[in-house]
Amino acid sequence: MYNLLVICFSSVTLFACVKSAFPPPCDSEIYCTGPILHQVQTAKLFDDDKYFVDMKLRAAPDVVLSAFHNLSSKFPNNNVPPADLREFLNEHFEKPGTEFESWTPPDWHDKPKFLGGIADEQLLKWAGEIHNLWKSLGRKVMSIRSMQNKYLRVFFSHFNQISKKIVFHQLGFKKS
Repeated sequence: MYNLLVICFSSVTLFACVKSAFPPPCDSEIYCTGPILHQVQTAKLFDDDKYFVDMKLRAAPDVVLSAFHNLSSKFPNNNVPPADLREFLNEHFEKPGTEFESWTPPDWHDKPKFLGGIADEQLLKWAGEIHNLWKSLGRKVMSIRSMQNKYLRVFFSHFNQISKKIVFHQLGFKKS
């Protein structure tokens, strides 16, 4: 019994040390830690857990946090009912994707050279379909540098070129 008690105590101590040793995933009290994220996750308002963190703030973080504090203080244990939480989110956040605009990559061609090197008809058709996806997947991020505190997203100026190289490398094609 003594050994079991020692093992349990050691496990709890180790877990506490490990948990406190790692910093939070980011420094946002809205998107990475804090009561809004906790209540959104607990209420399971969205089918996709990533949905909330992709939502853009309509106001500065301190304004939104203050509004949430005022709202949550009206309820027992500061637990906002799901309907009120959804209303709060609609008022203080935009739907995900509002920072994107449609865009076709400037180096996109209907018939790229690499398709000519594929002899197999089925593989050629499939590669052409994948290539055509770039027109629908391409998105241009509107200028958010001045509003980065309203997003969780990390801004990469050359993401398109990086993502294309990764996809074509994984498919075994050389992009030309």
